[in-house]
Amino acid sequence: MPDNKTFSGAAGERMYDTKGKLIQAHGGQIQKFTVNGTKRWYWIGEDKTDGYRPCGGIHMYSSSDLFQWKDEGVILRTMDTIEDFMLPYFKQTYGDLDRIEQKRLFVDLDRQNCVIERPKIIYNKKTGKYVIWFHADGRCPGSEGDYGKAKAGVAIADSPTGNFRFLGSYKLNYHNDPTADYGFDGWENRGSVRDMNLFLDKDDTAYIIYSSEGNRTTYISKLNDAYTALAAERDTAREGIDFTRNFIGAYKEAHAMFHYKNKYYLIQSGCTGWSPNPASYAVADCPMGPWKEMGDPCPDVGKETTYDSQSACVIPVEEENGIYVYMGDRWNEQDLADSRYVWLPIQFFPDSRIALPRMENWTFN
Repeated sequence: MPDNKTFSGAAGERMYDTKGKLIQAHGGQIQKFTVNGTKRWYWIGEDKTDGYRPCGGIHMYSSSDLFQWKDEGVILRTMDTIEDFMLPYFKQTYGDLDRIEQKRLFVDLDRQNCVIERPKIIYNKKTGKYVIWFHADGRCPGSEGDYGKAKAGVAIADSPTGNFRFLGSYKLNYHNDPTADYGFDGWENRGSVRDMNLFLDKDDTAYIIYSSEGNRTTYISKLNDAYTALAAERDTAREGIDFTRNFIGAYKEAHAMFHYKNKYYLIQSGCTGWSPNPASYAVADCPMGPWKEMGDPCPDVGKETTYDSQSACVIPVEEENGIYVYMGDRWNEQDLADSRYVWLPIQFFPDSRIALPRMENWTFN
């Protein structure tokens, strides 16, 4: 059990690392890994030090107790120009790439144009690699829009603190009916990925959860054994086996999946940009569904905005004792670097119901 310390909860007080600097890990995720025999919590997220752009990359912090967070640095770095591949850090990480490969990767690492959101990390026991997936977007050749690219980026490393080597960005699964409603993406932009998350099941099967079809549909897709690509090629993947389409037409994002007592839970938000909205959750017997919608998990004043937050992940603090923590972002569109974190305990009830109570200055006791 973590030390008896206090979370600010719905108060959303600023959170600082052990050197007194604001923690920059927005839209992120917290996982516990054992590294060299030592168990620690690792918090990955978006670095918004410079606001929306230039893009600061992916930041990592670590902790032994969920309260004191050590800055582990930016573990996936962005670049100013393609010539940065010759700098020591990038040369160490990408030194074997030819110019064609450098140009391919630079599109997603160009800090003046790229968008890196919702980074998540899982560990692969078979390969010994830590794998990050994130929403890879931004301006690119052929598109001046910040969210027109709509891909999923993937990177790997031998340690949770990096250096992470970016492998590339990709479209993912899609509904293979050209006459279907793909929202504003259209058939030409099928397989689009925006808000996304990862889930690693007890049998070591990994899934990626993402908003697609113009954000109108939630996809849940199996990953391959290395967790670095889809389990089946996107053009031959079978709906219902390799991936599922869920909450069709419901416009959900900010996906946060977790497992408790033989049930899978998925907390999501609506799509209202930086502004908060009511949360919803669903329950299933397996990660790919079918999902039973359960309504709003927030019972208290402020539930219409999820207490001014948007779901990022659920932290399984002590699964065996039912101690789980909801982690949400309180986005500050005018000053993204000062966006806050809202952590709340999850309460479990019969019939697979949960609640996110509005609490401030709460402890595990």
